[in-house]
Amino acid sequence: MIVARLAVADLRSSWQVWAGLFTVCAVAAVAGSVPGVLIVSGLRTPGVRGLALLSIAGTTAAFGLIALLVVVSAVVRLTAGLLERTHALWQLAGVTPRGVRVTMLLQTAVTATIGAVCGGTVAASVVPASVAASLADASGLAGVDVTGSGQETATVVLSTVVAAVLAALPGSRRAASTSPLLLLRTETGGRRSGAGRIAVAVLLSALVVSMLVGLPRSVPDGAAPALLIGPVLIAVVAVLGRSIGAPVVRLWTAAVPERASVAFAVARATARWAATRSDTTLAALLIAVGLPTALVGGQRTAASAFGAATAHASGAGATLLVLSGPVLLAAIGAAATAAMSTRDRGREREQLRAIGASPGLAVGVAALEGLVLSVTGMLIAGATVLIAVGAEWTVLAPSYPATRPTVPLDVLLWAGGFCSVLVVVSTLLPALDVRRSWLGRTLRP
Repeated sequence: MIVARLAVADLRSSWQVWAGLFTVCAVAAVAGSVPGVLIVSGLRTPGVRGLALLSIAGTTAAFGLIALLVVVSAVVRLTAGLLERTHALWQLAGVTPRGVRVTMLLQTAVTATIGAVCGGTVAASVVPASVAASLADASGLAGVDVTGSGQETATVVLSTVVAAVLAALPGSRRAASTSPLLLLRTETGGRRSGAGRIAVAVLLSALVVSMLVGLPRSVPDGAAPALLIGPVLIAVVAVLGRSIGAPVVRLWTAAVPERASVAFAVARATARWAATRSDTTLAALLIAVGLPTALVGGQRTAASAFGAATAHASGAGATLLVLSGPVLLAAIGAAATAAMSTRDRGREREQLRAIGASPGLAVGVAALEGLVLSVTGMLIAGATVLIAVGAEWTVLAPSYPATRPTVPLDVLLWAGGFCSVLVVVSTLLPALDVRRSWLGRTLRP
């Protein structure tokens, strides 16, 4: 009973933090419904068209799984990091470590369930029509009967909740071991689970190598591994997180001297040292920008092996179908992670004001921090895709000399620009609210 009351009270007081997990789980349920609807429709459709739907469903599910695991785990990790001080206060108040762990798992399960149910409800009415429209220009699939089912919706909701709870297990253990002395620190979220990340990165890297080895033999059948090599490599980089993101931030921002802009210097320092939130936002950005760029790059590189300049236009609808859910989930996740840190950013703005900084500086720092993270995500995504298509070209060129590595800069810029707007707006709006309240107090007679 005490645990339940504690969980509800914290959900109410820290709603801005938990709203991020709610939003991501809702979008994850919508994204997960796309392959679910395709599977249901494929099983109900006889013949070759049914097999084609199941094939598209498999590819969509693979991309969706990458986005789900990376984004949801990143958001849950950020949630635990932002609430470290709260967990320390609980232990000062006499809550046992086991109570802290159970409370966090309960909060995660409740928030994820509500979000996934809301997303599943929306998906049941929206996704089938959207899938049918996307398949309208697909060869042989126009007019196919696309339907969902209650069982499919329940499976998607349950899968989303399970993914969130499993992602919360490491965070709940760290929350239970949080020392009350943490309240004396000025920065939280510095602990890392490096061994687990490295193990996952090694396994995914082994999968990439395996697909590269078999890529030349798969060309006569369509070179399907070329579609997955880049996205899996993107997942490897996203899992490694700050070990790659921090050096990239330091390298490219060094081109701007500190004296050129005080706001940029503060934003750069914030992006580098606010480890938990920067790591989480970068992971989501990498998926949102890297997945479509890697998929299209793999398509075009494989198509060049056949002597074609680009992938077939007739598959544009199917490509959009494969990418829409994961990219939407990752883009919303990136914006949500930026918005979740409003409380910490508010504390930083108060520190700036305490040393005499104007509200305008705080607004500039917020916008530039979002911009720094967005540009960093685009740079890492572009470099990762370049490595992926370069590796594909290396293994294909001996057997298929016409192969040309292709990095789709148009996709990179469009996806990066869209995500940049979301992230900058998410970091900027709270700062604008603070500025309006400051002006109101200043002008009040």
